[in-house]
Amino acid sequence: MVGDFRTHDGRCIVAEDRLRILSGERGPLGTLRDALTDEGIPPIRRAGVALFLVAVLVGVVLAVRTLPAWLSGGAAGLLLAWAVWTRLRGGNPEREVVIPFETVESVEPEYGLPLVTRPRFVVRHRSEGGVKQRYVLTPSRLYGFGAYERGKELFAAQGLIEGSSTDGHEE
Repeated sequence: MVGDFRTHDGRCIVAEDRLRILSGERGPLGTLRDALTDEGIPPIRRAGVALFLVAVLVGVVLAVRTLPAWLSGGAAGLLLAWAVWTRLRGGNPEREVVIPFETVESVEPEYGLPLVTRPRFVVRHRSEGGVKQRYVLTPSRLYGFGAYERGKELFAAQGLIEGSSTDGHEE
């Protein structure tokens, strides 16, 4: 059985014999595009995202018109410097991580604090003579729409976690 679920910036594919984590697929603009076009998201939430985007754009325009020129220029300069730094730094060198199931010691689901931390899975696996931890962050519950629950189902089907009550959160 092969299944996958969304992560905060990519996908996690749970295959027959390995776990593949694909990161850096979407980025902020891709996440926004998904929030506006995904048919799995209720229309009222898509409308809320669109209204929030309009409010942010109106706020930026009003800020540029009302703030002193030096402050608006400074903010634009910082934004430009961040964009250049991000481009020069390059992408994520680990765009795909493959973890064979025979090296996985445990997968621990953590629900996180609502509106503070994202739900995540802590994957402990043997690598390079020791045990490493990899955090697989799922999208926030505000726009994740079942990604965390889907991940728990897939990991439980592979026998990596015991059922759905191991994270201390009953749904």
